Amino acid sequence: MTVHAAAEVPTDMSQTGHDMWAEARNLMVDDQLRPSEISNPGILKAMRALPREECVQPAQRAAAYADVSLPLAPGRVLAQPLLTARLAQAANPLPGEHALVVGAATGYSAGVLARLGLVVSALECDEQLAAMGQAFCKANALAVQWSVGPLNTGLPANGPYDLIYFDGCVGAVPDFCQKQLKPGGRLVGLIQKTGDIPEIFRATLTATQEGARYAFAYLSKAQSPLLPGLCPQPQFSL
Repeated sequence: MTVHAAAEVPTDMSQTGHDMWAEARNLMVDDQLRPSEISNPGILKAMRALPREECVQPAQRAAAYADVSLPLAPGRVLAQPLLTARLAQAANPLPGEHALVVGAATGYSAGVLARLGLVVSALECDEQLAAMGQAFCKANALAVQWSVGPLNTGLPANGPYDLIYFDGCVGAVPDFCQKQLKPGGRLVGLIQKTGDIPEIFRATLTATQEGARYAFAYLSKAQSPLLPGLCPQPQFSL
């Protein structure tokens, strides 16, 4: 995959003004996303507008628009912009749909979906990341409702959902998805089969004579840490 570098921006915004962040966002979209077949105009508009620098710690802000994932906490990252855009585009989001973002971290992906007109439930297990995400969404994406709790149970109280979006990697589709996803609904995220490189996937819940099942599409390889509680189960042999 070609790596596109984005110009770093100063952390002292008192000297440069907010126009510098706007310029960095536009460079990110024009240099990283559009050349990589991100064509959904709503996604491009949302990512030009959302202040990604508010989703990382102050020491990371100068790299907020670079083509890299940024550490948030042990085992957790803010995904690189292109990965977020690819996941959002794969989700085929429609205004008015209800989405669950699992592992919402500091709220950037939830904010993108909300800017696309979805009603978003954000689930995060790390209280400190969730607090950052709540503050970010309160300022930039009001159509996001936050919950703090384990990721492997989903959020049944707000379901069922048109879309369940994993903001990271899973080892397998969690059991809760079939109960919390509407018929015809979609799952989007990264999945890592044992020993393989993670892949972006989209799965649609379809009804068959044998019962409900997923129709999978695998889109491209990517890197992202496994989300807490959604890792592959250990395999033992005798």
